[in-house]
Amino acid sequence: MKQLTIIFTFIICTNFCFSQNLDSLYVSKINDTIVSKILSDKRAFEIQLPRSFTKDDETTYPLMIIMDGDHLFNLVSGSVDYLSYWGDIPENLVVGIKQRDSRFKDSSIFDNINNTPITSTANFYDFIVQELIPHMSKNYRASEFIIVLGQERTANFINFFLLKNDPLIRGYISISPKFSKDMKEYLVQNLSKTKANILYTVSSSKQDFETIYEDVLNFSNSLNLIKNKRLKFKSLIYDEENHYTLPTLSIPKSIRETYSLYKDIDKIEYDSIISKLESSPVDYLIEKYKNIKGYYGIDKKVSMNDFMAIEEYIESKEKFKYYEDLSEYAFEYYPETILPSYYKGRFFEETGDPERAMQIYRSAYNMNEVQGLTKDYLLELADRIQDDFNL
Repeated sequence: MKQLTIIFTFIICTNFCFSQNLDSLYVSKINDTIVSKILSDKRAFEIQLPRSFTKDDETTYPLMIIMDGDHLFNLVSGSVDYLSYWGDIPENLVVGIKQRDSRFKDSSIFDNINNTPITSTANFYDFIVQELIPHMSKNYRASEFIIVLGQERTANFINFFLLKNDPLIRGYISISPKFSKDMKEYLVQNLSKTKANILYTVSSSKQDFETIYEDVLNFSNSLNLIKNKRLKFKSLIYDEENHYTLPTLSIPKSIRETYSLYKDIDKIEYDSIISKLESSPVDYLIEKYKNIKGYYGIDKKVSMNDFMAIEEYIESKEKFKYYEDLSEYAFEYYPETILPSYYKGRFFEETGDPERAMQIYRSAYNMNEVQGLTKDYLLELADRIQDDFNL
């Protein structure tokens, strides 16, 4: 029997609402200060809260720390808000550290032997680890997944967080890095053997400073040779942007690359990967969401968009046996809905047991509907089976 299928549209939806109610902390941006014992000074920073943030909730959010917050914060926070609004990335806490008067001493004081931070730069490193991150966790519910972003000197500085056996920070966005001596070698050595899940994006341009552009190309070539599956590396090279305009393009793209494992299946992923699968598409979906948990620490609910992507594969390839596995997986996330019954019914309908499929379709009438799938549609499927087989 010709089966009507749900139209596969790769829908990305959102139900976020925006408010400026200060009492409930639905604010877009706020200023905060830490009286730092490590720095022996006050350090100001700006914060953008997620749209869904409320003071009475227990939800935690990934933390994005922005170096050079004086001029990069608005560009980064706007990109995060836009991309999370459309569901490409999760909502993030964004914090921009103000460094207008302290940039050099924060990021560029190294010893002459190992070229690692000393004095004020070592103190700034400790400030982030021991004071800023705990402050964001305690007061704003930052999760354990942290991204750090910098440009030029600060893009080099953020790499020092990677030179630990178990890095506290797992996401890195490096824009036009001005590599210090030995840094590229340190990174290649550490990233080759790291056992942590690391997401690293670096960017430059042909119109960037020549030494930075050449360094980034050489560094990218070295990292592309690394076989460590724990490392997700992306190099972004632009043609026309100069050193100062590069962030306008590279920041939103780098954020998307950092969260490339998180987003719903789109046409590119479907055409390039899923449509060519020889193994189980359900296993692919399960592994996709395991990676989201493993890299970002987020228990993301499997989206209806992704279920429909796998359904599209099953229908187009006529590999109907996978409907049974898809039904079981759907039950884990949508147990009170008609989705598991729909896939179970499709399995029996296409594998030679139409009467049982008809019973399953009708038995789901008391379950809840889901996006793109209605009770009336399942009853229609049952009635067609009855008419076609005179049941």
